[in-house]
Formats: sequence, structure tokens, C-alpha cells
Amino acid sequence: MPYLNRRSITAAAVNGLARRIPYVEKELIGLSELIAPGSVCVDVGSAAGLYTLTLSQLAGPGGQVHSVEPLPFAHTVWSRVLRARDGRNVRPHVLALGAEPGRGTMSVPMGRYQPVSSRSFLAWKTDGLGSNAEFRGEIEVMVEVDTLDGLCARNSLTRLDFVKIDVEGGELDVLRGGEHAVESFRPTLLIEIEARHITRYQHSPDDVLNWLSQRGYAMYIWHNGWQRCTTLCAHVNNYMFRPC
Repeated sequence: MPYLNRRSITAAAVNGLARRIPYVEKELIGLSELIAPGSVCVDVGSAAGLYTLTLSQLAGPGGQVHSVEPLPFAHTVWSRVLRARDGRNVRPHVLALGAEPGRGTMSVPMGRYQPVSSRSFLAWKTDGLGSNAEFRGEIEVMVEVDTLDGLCARNSLTRLDFVKIDVEGGELDVLRGGEHAVESFRPTLLIEIEARHITRYQHSPDDVLNWLSQRGYAMYIWHNGWQRCTTLCAHVNNYMFRPC
């Protein structure tokens, strides 16, 4: 099967799953309204690559997708199935993004049989395990840490159209480390905001909203289309932000 056909079929399957299975984020469906051919995107906390794969298809050969995931063992089975980082317009980065560059520790909770990489977080200025206290224990993995501004500079980006951030509570640190990029390029943002994860970073969801509103961003949720909202909604984890 030709390479592009295989990736197109896989991306279509992911989109279909998002429509039918509650465990696959519905916001994947709405990416087609946000990403145009030629878009430059950053997927922060890409895990198995569901978003990376969809963004790669939508951005097309003239676009770029920077797929950022610090844990090489994250979702190994699904990573092999999706092969999201194999796209010709995808540039993988094995590192974490935060407020400052350097070296850091990823706290990875242990499930009954294996690490639960989907709930890992960068332990930088955190107050304990927070929501991960429910697990049996944790392992610590040293990783390289960069900022979003640093990533943009190192890759000589002259535009940035879309950034997805899902880092288990450290989303505000990623924004702070990307302040120049956000203010210069004004990208559309898709951000996970969950109080149970954010509190270990000693700030609140309102701090995330205030940071964005101060920079002229409006908030939306996906509900059979992108709907404008002004407050966080129960049972919604992912919020889209666009410059007003």
C-alpha cells in the first residue's frame, strides 16, 4: 500500500473512533476546522501520536508537525500501529516542554502491571504527586527539557499556527515558556485543563484562563462544532483558544 494512502486510511480510522468511542477525544474531529494545508503545528505531549497523525494529514506536505514526547516508551503498541512520527512532515522531539530549559524529572506512575505513561508529569516546582497519589507508586525518568520558545528558535520557525498541550497539569508552564511564540505568532491553542492535575503545580485553572485572556484569547469547547464559552465546563477537559 502506498505510504500516503496508508497514513490517510489510518487518520480516517482515528477520526471515526473519535466519533464512536468515548475514550478517544472528540476534539480530534474539530481539527479539520482549525488546520489548513501548510500549517505549522506543535503537539506537546504527543503520547502515541493520535493528534500528530491527524495534524500531519491536515497540514499536508507543505506543513510541519513538531511532535513532542519525552518518554520513548509511551504507548509503545499504539505508537507502532499508528506510526504517527513517520510522516514526512513530522519532526519528532524526545524532550519535555516547560517554563525553563535544562534537565528534569518525569514522574511516571506505576499501574498494576506496567508504567502508566499517559499520567506522567514533569516534576518541576510541584507539590507532591497530586492526582497520581491513587497509583501504587512511581518511577522517575530524567529527560531533556526545553521551552516552546526554544523549540521555535532551534527549528527556525517563522510561523506557528496551532499548538496542542496535554501535559497533565503543567500546561501553564508550557505557555510561560512559549510567551514570545504565543504573542508573536498568535497560534490557535488546544489545551487540557483539569484541576485535579493542575493543583500539584500550585496554581489553578483560573490562572491558565487569566494568562490567555490577558493576551486576547477567547475560549471554545467542541460540541458538534466549536462553541464559545467563558467558564470551564463540567465533564470537559480540552479547550480551544483563539485570538479575539
